[in-house]
Amino acid sequence: MTIWKESLSDKMFNIIVVFLMLILSFVMLYPFWYLMVFSLNDPMDALRGGIYFWPRQFSLVAYQQVWTTHNLGRAAFISVSRTVIGTTATVFCTAMLSYVLSREHLAFRKFFNRLFITTMYVSGGLIPWFLTLNAFGFGNTFRVYIIPALVAVFSMILIRTFMQELPSTLPESAEVDGANDFVIFMRIVLPLCTPVLAVAAIFAAVGQWNAWFDAAVFNATRHDLRPLQLILMGMLRNAVIRTSRDVDVTGARHILTPESVRAAITMIVTLPIVAIYPFFQRYFTQGIMLGSVKG
Repeated sequence: MTIWKESLSDKMFNIIVVFLMLILSFVMLYPFWYLMVFSLNDPMDALRGGIYFWPRQFSLVAYQQVWTTHNLGRAAFISVSRTVIGTTATVFCTAMLSYVLSREHLAFRKFFNRLFITTMYVSGGLIPWFLTLNAFGFGNTFRVYIIPALVAVFSMILIRTFMQELPSTLPESAEVDGANDFVIFMRIVLPLCTPVLAVAAIFAAVGQWNAWFDAAVFNATRHDLRPLQLILMGMLRNAVIRTSRDVDVTGARHILTPESVRAAITMIVTLPIVAIYPFFQRYFTQGIMLGSVKG
């Protein structure tokens, strides 16, 4: 009922804001919708253009080509495994580091904070990174996907700031009852950090799911450890060669094009993250805002 008490200028402002938000939503969502429509259309017919909101000639040829790739199931298992294990390990280890750096009685706390932040801007480079991980025996192993990414500095800053905003009386009362730092972290601090931990989990999961460079560098000879993204990238690189072979074998009506393969691969890689995001969305805004109030 209060809407009728608003002034004309307020109503016009609300209408303009809603209209602009609808346009912005359309601009963000339409590219994904277009790729899905393009991938579901017949490849040769899609080259004619004029496909905007619905497939003109429905076809699953591009997806069939992608899913019949050798070792794709194993690659998908590796990607899911590294995403689940890597995200869990990264969030837990980053939260532990954030808790330590949020404790005011930690010696040289400012120095350690600045040291970790420096790593966001300065790195040793690709060759030292490669030599170091190989020296630790991470080459041709699954560990190279998990251990080097155990700490995410940006997420550490968010979680540390969030923990600093918690009432100091909570850990102090637990210390009076005889709890040590690990008990305080696990039973008191960690459950209260659910929103910002969800933000860190989204960042870590997206990074692990989209990662392929570490596999190409360290597991080039281990085909059983290649993630889905590396397999699909190889398919995309060889799309032109595979397309010319499909013309000779299957005929014109089943010709695949690089554009159709690219659209199908993009949807396969993007949809899992898009499907998971709504479950974390209610924590995302709250966590990233509360964790970035203070520097």
